[in-house]
Amino acid sequence: MALTVPLDRISSEAHKADVRKGVLAVLRLLATILIGIPYVLGWSASKVWLGLTIAWVAVGEGWRDARMSAGGRRR
Repeated sequence: MALTVPLDRISSEAHKADVRKGVLAVLRLLATILIGIPYVLGWSASKVWLGLTIAWVAVGEGWRDARMSAGGRRR
């Protein structure tokens, strides 16, 4: 069994191909990566920061409530 490579057909299709479409697709991919990755990282960081801020405020409120229930004054 011999493997034949259709060089004539490959060559003719290569000559018909529009290189600009491929270049535009690559540029679109690069733009998506360069814009998308920082966007996702920034969005994730903001959600983490919001979660940490809410947790910090909850700890402070719990601390004040615990001091108040132990006979202290609420400040």
